Amino acid sequence: MDLLYSDETIIACSTSPLGNAALAVIRISGFSSLSDLQKFFKLDLLKLIPRKVYYTPLLLQGQPADDICLTYFEGPKSYNGENILELSVHGNMLNVERIINGFVSSGLMRRAFPGEFSYRALRNKKLTLSQVEGLDLFLNANSGFALDQGLSLLNGNLQEAYQEIWNLFLKHKSSLELSIDFSEDVGEEDARKYFLDSLSILKEKVDSLARRVQGNSNQILSPEIVIAGLPNAGKSSLFNKLLKEDRAIVSSIAGTTRDYVSETLTIEGVNYRLVDTAGIRDSQDEIESEGIRRSHKKLKDAFFSILLINPFEDLLGLPDLLREEYDLILITHADLPGFDEKKEEITRELSLSGSIGAISLTDRTQGLENLTTLINKKYLESISLSPLLLDRHKSLILNMSSHLNNYSLMAADLHDVAIISSELNTLGHCISELVGIVSPDQVLNSIFSNFCIGK
Repeated sequence: MDLLYSDETIIACSTSPLGNAALAVIRISGFSSLSDLQKFFKLDLLKLIPRKVYYTPLLLQGQPADDICLTYFEGPKSYNGENILELSVHGNMLNVERIINGFVSSGLMRRAFPGEFSYRALRNKKLTLSQVEGLDLFLNANSGFALDQGLSLLNGNLQEAYQEIWNLFLKHKSSLELSIDFSEDVGEEDARKYFLDSLSILKEKVDSLARRVQGNSNQILSPEIVIAGLPNAGKSSLFNKLLKEDRAIVSSIAGTTRDYVSETLTIEGVNYRLVDTAGIRDSQDEIESEGIRRSHKKLKDAFFSILLINPFEDLLGLPDLLREEYDLILITHADLPGFDEKKEEITRELSLSGSIGAISLTDRTQGLENLTTLINKKYLESISLSPLLLDRHKSLILNMSSHLNNYSLMAADLHDVAIISSELNTLGHCISELVGIVSPDQVLNSIFSNFCIGK
């Protein structure tokens, strides 16, 4: 993090480096004058009009390297408050790397660290801490809900709710000071009423916010659908059918999947991680045993868990597997003769209950639409109360709520002013950190380590 305090000129590609594209955007920030970069362009940079796009050849070591579009953003009226030059170049990644290397080898700049452009925006007060966190959430969102919450933070909408709590806190703090220092002037009864009313309003707002931080937000931010079962239950077949491709190896040999396999599955605009786990059984094989241990861990962290049972296979070990909780239990191989009898027998013997369904793994559509509907339904239920997704915000809100509850109990008796004031100051620190008035360095480390290079 200390490296981000540098005032050096930095450069990075701000578009996706994953493959070739028609265009790529390279961003240079922190130079003191356009004349410092003149040798790279035929165009007279000192004549550039900010925010106007220019077409010009780009020169590396005096030779034409590309024909580009160039835009100048003059500080402090720029994204991060610094002078910024944006180059729209042809998006072949070899070309992008050659251009960046050409600028860096000149000694005039260095490559940017992840999140450094946005860190400078925070340092130059172009963005608040909550806006930076919103940008992080927006850039890494797996669903429309996460996108919207990131945008809400970035636009300052959620920050307004935090600021309202801060203002209510200051109002209540003044009511305590009024009760202590000026109760004789305004009347003890009126001062007491003002104190309790302001506390009630503050607590109502904090309680409303605290209701939005219940549950495991990681399951909403990065939801996983985990398929579990004994060997040969049909996990890999279901995995492949949901993905509509042969991604996992399907075999009648038990233990074929020795570690979990995962791929992205999109359902109603939400990106899930679909996980095919190793078949859970007693095994002396060290690698397979480790895969089984990981399968149990995945089940505990799953957003939506599915247990598959093949009623035609040996079910030894299934009772142990049933100790886990599942969103759905599916009896597989519904296409085989004698399935109905086998299903009834296994349901009775193992006292299965809950959402027990049947699925044929030879039919590519049977039951799959119902399955994705169930997954989407659970997701919609999980976001119905607009839960807050960022761990830092959740932790601060829960801490703030806890301190406010303790303070409310103490506030019933105003005689011990020193203890009440101390607890109120602790509460104020929690709220100020939520608003962004104070921000520990480790918070910034955590946020910017998740940013991509070029942003």
